[in-house]
Amino acid sequence: MTDTKTLNQIEMPAVQTRLNEAEEAALLRVVREGSSYAIGVGGKGGVEGEKFEQAFINMMGCDDAVSVNSCSSALELTALLSGLGPGDEVVLPAHTFVASAVPYARTGATLCWADINPKTWVVSAETLGACITERTKLMVVVHLYGMPADMDAIMALAAKHGVLVVEDCAQAPGARCRGRRVGTHGNFACFSFHSHKNINALGEGGMLVTRDPAHALQARQLRWMGTWPFENERERDWLPFGHDIVEPSTGCWPHNYCMGEANAAVGRQMLQRLDTINADRRRAASRFRNALADFPELVFARAPDDFEHVHYLLPARYDGETYGRHRDDLIELLREKYYLKAVVHSWPLNRNELFSRHGFGMAELPETNRLFDNNIGFPWWTGMSDYLLDDMAARVGDALAEIR
Repeated sequence: MTDTKTLNQIEMPAVQTRLNEAEEAALLRVVREGSSYAIGVGGKGGVEGEKFEQAFINMMGCDDAVSVNSCSSALELTALLSGLGPGDEVVLPAHTFVASAVPYARTGATLCWADINPKTWVVSAETLGACITERTKLMVVVHLYGMPADMDAIMALAAKHGVLVVEDCAQAPGARCRGRRVGTHGNFACFSFHSHKNINALGEGGMLVTRDPAHALQARQLRWMGTWPFENERERDWLPFGHDIVEPSTGCWPHNYCMGEANAAVGRQMLQRLDTINADRRRAASRFRNALADFPELVFARAPDDFEHVHYLLPARYDGETYGRHRDDLIELLREKYYLKAVVHSWPLNRNELFSRHGFGMAELPETNRLFDNNIGFPWWTGMSDYLLDDMAARVGDALAEIR
């Protein structure tokens, strides 16, 4: 039995993975010696940005990678490069972060919400396929919580219907589906290096992955207001002005989505330990789950044997109906008596006022609703000690026993 009088508060930190000495050194090197803190002249990428892109390509096994200032920006680029507009439909999960949807809604396309698989809590070929019509142009597959979706089946579905696929890998860097990393299956993939992710680029950062060289070129031209080197010979290097301003694709105005050089340096350094971080998170998640095996009312998503979950968060579903209890009862007890700040993750977007106001509030999503209405998320970050994991599991176990 936990002595509640001696408990310290356990809650989620804002930074999931702290910089180590090598990453701090990379940051200081750019600060002290970098020729620039921003993207290179002409928009092709700074020294650190291009090195980060190449390291990412090498590690993930993707065709090309374009560094940007956030995963949201990478998603915006996919909406632009896909040529979406009014009359088109985009199929995507409602159970996700808002950035997975807003870029596509902004084009005037119609959002069609897909339900989730009840065991993995991510979309599947079956749930996506149920939403496809003759107007469907693109599907967004979110590898939520670090759980990879079944991309082989989804890409077969996409090929059958001639639909483009975007993989939102913000929460699943390094995850694998049958030995192949997420982000290498779809037409596009988007990654996040926000402070709250498994690895970060010192606050913000993102990466756009694309299989089409033309899309990669357009993305690089789009990301810094269309600035690009002049392709023709110039009389002097200042005539005309130092760089050209191009239209990457017809009717498409450019944006500023550039990643800073310091962010790229830190991101590239931290990328080297991504697999080690993910392996530790898998071990920690398994330890916590196993400690609560005597409480079947607390259900965790389980990855298929040939899938590799990277555990961005530590969510569960509390099925307390047998005991006449609800998720909110458990969260309140954990917070008030056991000093553990549990939360709820990923408000379904169709139930959010913003999307309802724009006509995207109607959807039949029984599994999404079941998960969200019973969702509970536990504090979670890289490097949690076994002592802390066991302490947290003991508090949760005591609360579950009490609430029964």
